[in-house]
Amino acid sequence: MVGRGPGTRSTRQSHEPYGGPLTRPSLSDTVLLDPTRAYRVQETGTLRPTVFVADSLLVRGFHPDTESALTAVAASAGFRLVWDAEHPERTKRPTRDRELIEGSALSDDSKRELLDIWVTRVRLTPLDSGSGHVFRPIDTWRLLQEFRAQVDDPARRSDVALEHPAELGIGTSPYTGGHGHGISGTPYTGGHPYTGGHPYTGGHPYTGGHAAALDEYALPGTGGRQPVAWVGSAPTPARMPAKARRPVVVILDSGVGLHPWFGPDFVDNKPQVLGRRIGLESIEDQLADTTGGVEDLLGGLGPDAGHGTFVAGIVRQACPEARILSVRMFRDNGVVDEFELLEALQLLCLRQMLALTPRSGVEPFDVVSLSLGYYHEEPEDSAFDPLLRGPLDVLGRLGVAVVTSAGNDATTRPCYPAAFAPPRKNAAADRKRVPLSAVGALNPDGTIALFSNDGRWVRFMRLGAGVVSTIPTDLDGSDQATAAYTSRERQVRSSIDPDDFHGGFAVWSGTSFSAPLLAGQVAAGLVPGLATNPSRAADVAIERSVEVLDALPKRGRRP
Repeated sequence: MVGRGPGTRSTRQSHEPYGGPLTRPSLSDTVLLDPTRAYRVQETGTLRPTVFVADSLLVRGFHPDTESALTAVAASAGFRLVWDAEHPERTKRPTRDRELIEGSALSDDSKRELLDIWVTRVRLTPLDSGSGHVFRPIDTWRLLQEFRAQVDDPARRSDVALEHPAELGIGTSPYTGGHGHGISGTPYTGGHPYTGGHPYTGGHPYTGGHAAALDEYALPGTGGRQPVAWVGSAPTPARMPAKARRPVVVILDSGVGLHPWFGPDFVDNKPQVLGRRIGLESIEDQLADTTGGVEDLLGGLGPDAGHGTFVAGIVRQACPEARILSVRMFRDNGVVDEFELLEALQLLCLRQMLALTPRSGVEPFDVVSLSLGYYHEEPEDSAFDPLLRGPLDVLGRLGVAVVTSAGNDATTRPCYPAAFAPPRKNAAADRKRVPLSAVGALNPDGTIALFSNDGRWVRFMRLGAGVVSTIPTDLDGSDQATAAYTSRERQVRSSIDPDDFHGGFAVWSGTSFSAPLLAGQVAAGLVPGLATNPSRAADVAIERSVEVLDALPKRGRRP
């Protein structure tokens, strides 16, 4: 029997000695992969700790051999495949996505390209053995290794992968400054914005100079999230030439909340393709995300409250002409299962392919901004070809510039999707696609922010510490001003309320905010060459985007 094993459940933030990522609960139960205890096939390379969803796998493409082999391996472990979590008895793979692609107006080549990279999620549930309802949880990693060992075709082995929880913290903003760091050997997979908050109650105290310096980013006045006043006017778009169109930036984040900068002329909060919504659509989730999601018992703002609105404000400052497609990926815990991220990216690929089809009537987009990520278990394997790379490569071949944040864990460990970016020296070598761009964070004085990840794939550095941008005007937590009273003239006088954002602007820090700054700069560079005809050729878009990226400043100041 294979596939049954205890697993280490990951349900809290944890610390790892080498300074890698923090982990928070995903939308599903998660498990820690411990490389010292993990099963592996003979050719498996070096394993690194990671966190993955306990009872699901991701399956790429629609090859029947892949599905039959996985079904057989699961059965040998006493489990069966369930292809749609909303229908617990569905044991056949759903055809909705395939029918959506095959029924579209795309060419046959484009349909095949999409079908080859399209990913579906499968859950694993126990077979009815007739021995009651007690069963041992599945060891999904062990089952995956058994699948790889039994599949003869190397091309099929990479069709199945673990599902990682991606989160705003890892590719976004630094530590939440608040919730304690537990010790369980779990890798850091987050590192959320320094937002202050509650006292450290777990883990080891900060005792070193570097740790104390990192902690400064959590404090109001040194980069932590706090209300500020904006005394200028909103960024004003320049007058566009008659035959030009406005650039479109896709933001995959927590949604854009209430703010006077973001009316329907600037933000589409309900992007879709062929009648299918892209991203989350629950009204309840949207209220939680865009207003921050408060703690039930304490009333404090979530560490990522207002994140998507803050990102959108940076794009608008960098490119006032840009229109934003807001794809909501995160609920109030700042975590999304990898499948939901993949689903959104795949639908964006479909939409962009249709936009390049003559007379489709679909509006194209030009830039994608991603402030999220995770740490993979096999980043150094020469055969490493994760499923997330598929749609990102397709977008690049369609002329879309994808920009992603490098992470906030002060580590050189590859963080994905940022580490898909080509090494800095080779970034301009491939002219068949727009290369993915990874962005680290600078301090206001141009030095590299201490929390920023770095590596040979981090081609760009942009301001990411002490940044001023928009935040939902209805965002208000339980913290109060230290002093407040009503004067004789019936005027309310008080000190600053640290989590009342009715003014609509804030300071914040993290590589989350470096990525949209570069995305906005790319969009601004594209403005002069964007034609009104949406069916522009992909090769023209690639050439123009690469030119813009090559011309932009790269890594900040040097001594």
